Amino acid sequence: MQRITEKSDVYSFGVVVLEMLTGKHPLDPTLPGGTHLVQWVREHTQAKRAVAELLDARLRGKPEAQLHEMLQVFAVAMLCISHRADDRPAMKDVVALLKEVRRPTDGAAGDDGKEQPCGAQAEQRSPAPRTALPPMGGSSNCSFAMSDYSS
Repeated sequence: MQRITEKSDVYSFGVVVLEMLTGKHPLDPTLPGGTHLVQWVREHTQAKRAVAELLDARLRGKPEAQLHEMLQVFAVAMLCISHRADDRPAMKDVVALLKEVRRPTDGAAGDDGKEQPCGAQAEQRSPAPRTALPPMGGSSNCSFAMSDYSS
């Protein structure tokens, strides 16, 4: 039996995020061949198919800025479900990466300097470039290129 660790919690968090983005349960009977959600997502991305195809139909058709944010969150989830526990980020780094998705680096705060809700930010700014989220400090391996998941 395997121990429960922070890295197994990170994996579980990644699965929950994938559930939210895809609208599918981990053992969803609608997945082809009875595959698990994680296996289905991995096979889809390894086949270089568009990640947007994986999104829940209710999330498709959103403005480009919101789609880009969903793809960034998807990329964070992919880090969380890495095969090797050592390749998964620490939860503090997952939090930092998700804050980067929420908070654009171009300073899109309101006129009073306060943070605005995610939707308000998306309306005020153009989509972030599809490059990379900044690497995080610490012991985890959190840097990733968005081009891997945004096709």
